[in-house]
Amino acid sequence: MAEALVFMSTPFVGSLLLIIIMVYFGIHVIEREIIFIDIALAQIAALGSAVSLVIATVSPEAHHDVHDHDSRTFLAYFFCLVAAGIFTLLKNKHLNIPLEAVIGIAYAMATTSAVIILDKGAGSDVHIHDMLAGTILWISWNQVLRLFLVILPIALLHYFFRDKFKAVTLTYQDRESKIKNPKLWDFIFYMTFGIVIVEAVNIGGIVTIFAFLIIPAAISALFSTRWTQRILIGLLAGGIAVILGLYLSWVMDVPCSPTIILFLAVLLLLAIILKGILKIRRAGV
Repeated sequence: MAEALVFMSTPFVGSLLLIIIMVYFGIHVIEREIIFIDIALAQIAALGSAVSLVIATVSPEAHHDVHDHDSRTFLAYFFCLVAAGIFTLLKNKHLNIPLEAVIGIAYAMATTSAVIILDKGAGSDVHIHDMLAGTILWISWNQVLRLFLVILPIALLHYFFRDKFKAVTLTYQDRESKIKNPKLWDFIFYMTFGIVIVEAVNIGGIVTIFAFLIIPAAISALFSTRWTQRILIGLLAGGIAVILGLYLSWVMDVPCSPTIILFLAVLLLLAIILKGILKIRRAGV
């Protein structure tokens, strides 16, 4: 048991860090009704990493390691920065195309491009698997520290300017807001969200991060409309899923990402049932 606790401590801390920041961004995403923004940005970040990886592999002038994290992260950041600018500009009431449709198109194009590009590199099947499922189980303490150092300033930024970000989110619901420079704050939101996604996908993979973003926030939306309560409910649901998922992964010797997602889905189902029971009881009273 002691061996399991030591081995699982790193993925546990890393997963909790991801849950903490993803619950917050997930509430924004659900309120904005742009559910696939996370998976689109994640895939765009993965496309940037794929381009860097293949350049390092095929270029005769590339003397650095093809697994160089900094070069891959730089292009991933760049791709996400461009996407953040495009998504901000496309939030225009005069356009007939919904933003969610644009996000879906961006995801489809980024996915197909990444698959084509990775197919030209060595070990493409492994890279595609890591891109989707991630490697949370094998995360190192250095990666955990890096993730914390990225999340901390972004979390502080969103805390001190939380009224600005909430006000921008309200504009997606066609509600009036007196915020100045809404497009600037919208761009900052997408930019910081993209930075978090880049680091998160490098650890958890696209599918896992999408589940971390949407499911705990969806559970919280069933029981509260207040942001503080929703964040706490989301953290509780995410923490329970992480603990149970890592335990099942150790006991059954299976990858931890699918088990965590499985428990998140189970918790969502239980939350829906509980919400229905509470609604029936209130109606009976």
